[in-house]
Amino acid sequence: MVCLRLKGLVHRGIFGNKAVKVLVVYGTTEGQTRKIAEHVSRHLREDHHEVRLCDSAQVRNLDIALFDTIMISASIHQQAHQESVTNFVCAHLGQLRTRPALFLSVSLSAAFDETKPEAKTYVDRFLADTGWQPTRICLVAGALRYSTYDYYQEQIVKHTVLKGREIAEPGRDQELTDWEGLSRDVDAFMRSIGK
Repeated sequence: MVCLRLKGLVHRGIFGNKAVKVLVVYGTTEGQTRKIAEHVSRHLREDHHEVRLCDSAQVRNLDIALFDTIMISASIHQQAHQESVTNFVCAHLGQLRTRPALFLSVSLSAAFDETKPEAKTYVDRFLADTGWQPTRICLVAGALRYSTYDYYQEQIVKHTVLKGREIAEPGRDQELTDWEGLSRDVDAFMRSIGK
């Protein structure tokens, strides 16, 4: 997992020892990003934070001002993040700029060292398109869901995403997400904002 600290707003010590109100928003195509957002939410609740989990495709009339920090998770498909996440960020950009925020970009490209730069280019494009600059960005490995792929999707994964790379148990569903690493990255983000 790769995390990047961005220049700009630094939020240190603003919460002290109180529970932080965290908004976790996600966009998912095959379900892995929802699973990642649920893991993050559960991890934060175990640390006694107040968490609201929202699917970006179903969010209506949400007041971001009610939250101390925001975590947004989106997966990459066909070289772009979900439109619902892009729309959410654009619709709430003013408020997002006033809050510490963590962006979790989920992709298969993040699973392999040689393709992490490619995953980063998708994030760069997303940030350029939305104008958003989160406090921290993490590239998170997703999952292979062969059981949901048709023949053409399987070929795209094999030749474009995996680029001929051999993986354990080809053709079987596999989670590539590093759950412990994800928890460590969330903890590091929370420490960086003073909680």
